[in-house]
Amino acid sequence: MKYKEIYSLLIGVSLIGIACQKTTTAPAVSGVAALTVVNAIPNSGPVVPVINTSGAIMYFSSAQVVGYGGSYEYSPVAGNDTVYVVQDNSDTANIGPKVIGLMYYNILGLKKSGIYSLFLCGTDTTSPDYLFTTDTLAYYPPSDSVMGIRLVNLSTGSNPISINLEGNANGSEVGSLPYKGITGFKTYPCNSTTNDYFFVIRDAATGDSLTQFDFGSQNNGYGLVNIYNGGLLLTFRNVTIAVYGSETDMNNPLNTMLINNY
Repeated sequence: MKYKEIYSLLIGVSLIGIACQKTTTAPAVSGVAALTVVNAIPNSGPVVPVINTSGAIMYFSSAQVVGYGGSYEYSPVAGNDTVYVVQDNSDTANIGPKVIGLMYYNILGLKKSGIYSLFLCGTDTTSPDYLFTTDTLAYYPPSDSVMGIRLVNLSTGSNPISINLEGNANGSEVGSLPYKGITGFKTYPCNSTTNDYFFVIRDAATGDSLTQFDFGSQNNGYGLVNIYNGGLLLTFRNVTIAVYGSETDMNNPLNTMLINNY
Protein backbone atom coordinates (compact mmCIF):
# COMPACT_ATOMS: atom_id res chain seq x y z
CA MET A 1 0.00 0.00 0.00
CA LYS A 2 2.84 2.38 0.81
CA TYR A 3 4.34 1.91 -2.65
CA LYS A 4 0.97 2.61 -4.29
CA GLU A 5 0.47 5.69 -2.15
CA ILE A 6 3.96 7.02 -2.99
CA TYR A 7 3.39 6.27 -6.72
CA SER A 8 0.05 8.09 -6.68
CA LEU A 9 1.63 11.01 -4.87
CA LEU A 10 4.41 11.31 -7.47
CA ILE A 11 1.89 11.27 -10.33
CA GLY A 12 -0.15 13.97 -8.63
CA VAL A 13 2.88 16.19 -8.11
CA SER A 14 3.91 15.71 -11.75
CA LEU A 15 0.46 16.68 -13.01
CA ILE A 16 0.46 19.77 -10.83
CA GLY A 17 3.89 20.69 -12.20
CA ILE A 18 2.70 20.30 -15.79
CA ALA A 19 -0.38 22.39 -15.08
CA CYS A 20 1.75 25.12 -13.50
CA GLN A 21 4.13 25.06 -16.44
CA LYS A 22 1.27 25.54 -18.91
CA THR A 23 -0.03 28.46 -16.90
CA THR A 24 3.29 30.25 -16.64
CA THR A 25 4.32 29.76 -20.29
CA ALA A 26 1.03 30.79 -21.92
CA PRO A 27 1.62 33.70 -24.31
CA ALA A 28 0.38 37.09 -23.17
CA VAL A 29 -2.65 38.43 -25.00
CA SER A 30 -1.80 41.82 -26.52
CA GLY A 31 -5.35 42.70 -27.52
CA VAL A 32 -6.68 44.03 -30.80
CA ALA A 33 -7.48 47.38 -32.36
CA ALA A 34 -10.17 48.45 -34.82
CA LEU A 35 -8.97 49.83 -38.17
CA THR A 36 -11.53 51.01 -40.73
CA VAL A 37 -10.10 51.34 -44.25
CA VAL A 38 -11.98 53.63 -46.66
CA ASN A 39 -11.35 53.59 -50.42
CA ALA A 40 -11.89 57.06 -51.92
CA ILE A 41 -9.18 56.82 -54.62
CA PRO A 42 -10.69 57.84 -57.99
CA ASN A 43 -10.18 55.36 -60.84
CA SER A 44 -9.29 52.59 -58.39
CA GLY A 45 -10.63 49.10 -58.57
CA PRO A 46 -11.17 47.12 -55.36
CA VAL A 47 -8.10 47.38 -53.13
CA VAL A 48 -6.59 44.91 -50.69
CA PRO A 49 -5.21 46.18 -47.36
CA VAL A 50 -2.44 43.85 -46.19
CA ILE A 51 -1.98 43.93 -42.43
CA ASN A 52 0.42 42.28 -39.96
CA THR A 53 2.94 40.99 -42.46
CA SER A 54 6.11 42.28 -44.10
CA GLY A 55 6.23 39.64 -46.83
CA ALA A 56 4.71 39.36 -50.27
CA ILE A 57 1.18 38.01 -50.54
CA MET A 58 0.94 35.17 -53.02
CA TYR A 59 -2.82 34.72 -53.30
CA PHE A 60 -5.64 37.22 -52.88
CA SER A 61 -8.52 34.89 -53.75
CA SER A 62 -9.79 34.90 -50.15
CA ALA A 63 -8.71 38.43 -49.19
CA GLN A 64 -11.22 41.05 -48.13
CA VAL A 65 -11.34 43.81 -50.75
CA VAL A 66 -12.56 47.40 -50.38
CA GLY A 67 -14.26 48.82 -53.46
CA TYR A 68 -14.22 52.45 -54.53
CA GLY A 69 -16.70 54.34 -52.37
CA GLY A 70 -16.67 51.58 -49.75
CA SER A 71 -15.13 50.75 -46.40
CA TYR A 72 -14.30 47.74 -44.25
CA GLU A 73 -13.34 47.36 -40.60
CA TYR A 74 -10.35 45.17 -39.70
CA SER A 75 -9.29 43.96 -36.25
CA PRO A 76 -5.48 43.78 -36.27
CA VAL A 77 -3.48 42.75 -33.23
CA ALA A 78 -2.25 45.86 -31.42
CA GLY A 79 1.37 46.85 -31.95
CA ASN A 80 3.59 48.24 -34.69
CA ASP A 81 1.67 46.81 -37.62
CA THR A 82 2.86 46.95 -41.20
CA VAL A 83 0.00 48.02 -43.45
CA TYR A 84 0.15 48.36 -47.20
CA VAL A 85 -2.49 48.55 -49.90
CA VAL A 86 -2.56 47.20 -53.46
CA GLN A 87 -5.25 46.67 -56.07
CA ASP A 88 -6.54 43.11 -56.17
CA ASN A 89 -5.57 42.72 -59.85
CA SER A 90 -1.89 43.37 -59.09
CA ASP A 91 0.87 40.86 -59.71
CA THR A 92 0.80 39.79 -56.08
CA ALA A 93 3.57 37.21 -56.42
CA ASN A 94 6.15 40.00 -56.45
CA ILE A 95 4.52 42.49 -54.13
CA GLY A 96 6.14 43.36 -50.84
CA PRO A 97 5.70 46.28 -48.48
CA LYS A 98 8.68 48.26 -49.78
CA VAL A 99 7.86 48.00 -53.47
CA ILE A 100 7.84 51.43 -55.11
CA GLY A 101 4.44 52.58 -56.30
CA LEU A 102 2.21 51.02 -53.66
CA MET A 103 -0.90 53.07 -53.01
CA TYR A 104 -0.11 53.09 -49.30
CA TYR A 105 2.64 51.82 -47.00
CA ASN A 106 3.19 52.61 -43.35
CA ILE A 107 3.93 51.10 -39.97
CA LEU A 108 1.09 52.01 -37.65
CA GLY A 109 1.45 52.04 -33.87
CA LEU A 110 -1.96 50.62 -33.03
CA LYS A 111 -2.87 50.46 -29.35
CA LYS A 112 -4.96 47.82 -27.63
CA SER A 113 -8.66 48.73 -27.92
CA GLY A 114 -7.76 51.75 -30.06
CA ILE A 115 -10.11 52.82 -32.86
CA TYR A 116 -8.58 54.14 -36.08
CA SER A 117 -9.60 55.16 -39.60
CA LEU A 118 -7.44 55.07 -42.73
CA PHE A 119 -8.99 57.16 -45.52
CA LEU A 120 -7.35 56.40 -48.88
CA CYS A 121 -7.77 59.30 -51.31
CA GLY A 122 -5.74 61.30 -53.84
CA THR A 123 -6.05 62.16 -57.52
CA ASP A 124 -5.93 58.55 -58.77
CA THR A 125 -4.03 55.29 -58.20
CA THR A 126 -0.80 56.84 -59.53
CA SER A 127 -1.06 59.83 -57.16
CA PRO A 128 -2.55 58.36 -53.97
CA ASP A 129 -2.92 60.21 -50.69
CA TYR A 130 -4.30 59.33 -47.28
CA LEU A 131 -5.67 60.58 -43.98
CA PHE A 132 -5.05 58.49 -40.86
CA THR A 133 -7.01 59.31 -37.70
CA THR A 134 -7.26 58.09 -34.14
CA ASP A 135 -10.97 58.17 -33.40
CA THR A 136 -12.51 59.25 -30.12
CA LEU A 137 -16.11 58.13 -29.95
CA ALA A 138 -18.67 59.09 -27.37
CA TYR A 139 -20.75 56.57 -25.44
CA TYR A 140 -24.48 57.22 -25.51
CA PRO A 141 -26.55 55.80 -22.62
CA PRO A 142 -29.84 54.06 -23.52
CA SER A 143 -31.82 57.01 -22.18
CA ASP A 144 -30.45 59.43 -24.81
CA SER A 145 -31.69 57.97 -28.17
CA VAL A 146 -29.07 59.87 -30.14
CA MET A 147 -26.34 59.22 -32.70
CA GLY A 148 -23.01 60.86 -33.56
CA ILE A 149 -22.23 62.16 -37.07
CA ARG A 150 -18.95 63.56 -38.38
CA LEU A 151 -17.98 64.71 -41.88
CA VAL A 152 -14.73 64.40 -43.84
CA ASN A 153 -13.66 65.97 -47.15
CA LEU A 154 -11.80 63.43 -49.31
CA SER A 155 -12.24 65.26 -52.62
CA THR A 156 -8.72 65.95 -53.90
CA GLY A 157 -8.30 69.39 -55.43
CA SER A 158 -11.64 70.61 -54.17
CA ASN A 159 -12.27 74.03 -52.75
CA PRO A 160 -13.21 74.06 -49.07
CA ILE A 161 -16.79 72.85 -48.65
CA SER A 162 -19.56 74.03 -46.37
CA ILE A 163 -22.37 71.84 -45.08
CA ASN A 164 -25.88 72.57 -43.92
CA LEU A 165 -29.05 70.64 -43.22
CA GLU A 166 -31.69 71.23 -45.90
CA GLY A 167 -33.69 74.34 -45.09
CA ASN A 168 -31.00 75.82 -42.85
CA ALA A 169 -28.47 78.51 -43.67
CA ASN A 170 -25.39 77.74 -45.75
CA GLY A 171 -22.61 76.51 -43.46
CA SER A 172 -24.88 75.99 -40.45
CA GLU A 173 -23.31 72.56 -39.79
CA VAL A 174 -19.78 73.17 -41.10
CA GLY A 175 -18.58 76.57 -42.28
CA SER A 176 -15.46 75.51 -44.19
CA LEU A 177 -13.94 72.03 -44.49
CA PRO A 178 -10.76 71.80 -46.62
CA TYR A 179 -9.42 68.71 -48.36
CA LYS A 180 -8.60 66.06 -45.72
CA GLY A 181 -10.43 68.13 -43.13
CA ILE A 182 -12.53 66.13 -40.67
CA THR A 183 -14.95 67.24 -37.97
CA GLY A 184 -15.57 65.71 -34.58
CA PHE A 185 -18.67 63.64 -33.89
CA LYS A 186 -21.71 65.85 -33.32
CA THR A 187 -24.74 64.50 -31.46
CA TYR A 188 -28.10 64.32 -33.26
CA PRO A 189 -31.45 62.99 -32.00
CA CYS A 190 -32.20 59.54 -33.42
CA ASN A 191 -35.58 58.23 -32.32
CA SER A 192 -39.00 57.25 -33.63
CA THR A 193 -39.93 60.91 -34.30
CA THR A 194 -36.74 61.68 -36.25
CA ASN A 195 -37.42 60.82 -39.88
CA ASP A 196 -34.46 62.22 -41.79
CA TYR A 197 -31.29 64.30 -41.92
CA PHE A 198 -30.59 65.78 -45.36
CA PHE A 199 -27.06 67.20 -45.55
CA VAL A 200 -26.31 69.63 -48.40
CA ILE A 201 -22.64 69.97 -49.41
CA ARG A 202 -21.72 73.31 -51.00
CA ASP A 203 -18.75 75.26 -52.25
CA ALA A 204 -17.83 77.29 -49.18
CA ALA A 205 -16.90 80.37 -51.23
CA THR A 206 -19.80 80.49 -53.69
CA GLY A 207 -22.53 78.61 -51.82
CA ASP A 208 -23.21 76.47 -54.91
CA SER A 209 -24.71 73.05 -54.11
CA LEU A 210 -22.28 70.24 -55.04
CA THR A 211 -23.79 67.02 -53.68
CA GLN A 212 -25.81 65.78 -50.71
CA PHE A 213 -26.35 62.96 -48.27
CA ASP A 214 -29.91 61.97 -47.40
CA PHE A 215 -30.40 59.55 -44.52
CA GLY A 216 -34.02 59.10 -45.62
CA SER A 217 -32.90 57.60 -48.95
CA GLN A 218 -30.78 55.08 -47.06
CA ASN A 219 -33.72 53.43 -45.35
CA ASN A 220 -36.64 53.92 -47.73
CA GLY A 221 -38.22 56.47 -45.42
CA TYR A 222 -38.66 54.35 -42.30
CA GLY A 223 -36.92 56.84 -40.01
CA LEU A 224 -33.39 56.98 -38.60
CA VAL A 225 -34.24 54.73 -35.68
CA ASN A 226 -34.99 51.92 -38.14
CA ILE A 227 -32.00 52.31 -40.45
CA TYR A 228 -30.09 49.05 -40.78
CA ASN A 229 -26.65 49.94 -42.09
CA GLY A 230 -24.45 46.87 -42.06
CA GLY A 231 -27.16 45.16 -40.01
CA LEU A 232 -26.90 47.61 -37.10
CA LEU A 233 -29.27 50.29 -35.86
CA LEU A 234 -27.81 53.78 -35.94
CA THR A 235 -29.30 54.81 -32.60
CA PHE A 236 -26.51 55.05 -29.96
CA ARG A 237 -23.88 54.73 -32.70
CA ASN A 238 -21.40 56.97 -34.53
CA VAL A 239 -21.08 57.30 -38.30
CA THR A 240 -18.97 59.28 -40.77
CA ILE A 241 -20.25 60.96 -43.94
CA ALA A 242 -17.38 61.16 -46.44
CA VAL A 243 -17.41 63.50 -49.44
CA TYR A 244 -15.27 62.03 -52.23
CA GLY A 245 -14.77 62.14 -55.97
CA SER A 246 -14.11 65.21 -58.11
CA GLU A 247 -15.90 68.44 -58.96
CA THR A 248 -14.41 68.39 -62.48
CA ASP A 249 -13.92 64.71 -63.44
CA MET A 250 -17.23 63.43 -64.82
CA ASN A 251 -15.94 59.85 -64.66
CA ASN A 252 -15.61 60.22 -60.87
CA PRO A 253 -18.23 62.82 -59.89
CA LEU A 254 -18.53 64.21 -56.41
CA ASN A 255 -20.41 61.81 -54.16
CA THR A 256 -20.97 60.85 -50.51
CA MET A 257 -20.76 57.62 -48.54
CA LEU A 258 -21.78 56.49 -45.05
CA ILE A 259 -19.15 54.78 -42.90
CA ASN A 260 -20.01 52.87 -39.72
CA ASN A 261 -17.89 53.53 -36.68
CA TYR A 262 -19.04 52.46 -33.20
